[in-house]
Amino acid sequence: MTILDELLPISIEMAKRNLTGIYNFTNPGVVSHNEILVMYRDYIDTSFTWTNFTLEEQAKLIVAPRTNNELDATKLKTEFPEMFSIKESLINFLFEPNNKTEVKV
Repeated sequence: MTILDELLPISIEMAKRNLTGIYNFTNPGVVSHNEILVMYRDYIDTSFTWTNFTLEEQAKLIVAPRTNNELDATKLKTEFPEMFSIKESLINFLFEPNNKTEVKV
C-alpha cells in the first residue's frame, strides 16, 4: 500500500538525486483491512462497527480469489530511512489529520 502524501515528495527528491532503477514505490510493511477499520473507528468514528465476511461468503461475491502480498521496499527505505511504515503513514497522513475522537491507543 502506498500513501501518496508521503511518497510523492520522495519521488521529487528521487528525481533531484537522479536515482534510477527499479523501486517498489510503496510504504514498507503490511496492513490488513481489519487494522484499517480499527484505525478508522479509533480516530474518526468511535461508533463505527463492521462485520467480516467468511471466505465462503466472499467467494460468492467476487469473480477471482483474493491475494495478499507485500512488496519489498528495502531499496527505497535505504535511500529514505525517514519513510514511515504503512501503519505509521496511515496514522500520520490519513487518520491523525482527520481525527475526530480522543484516541485511546
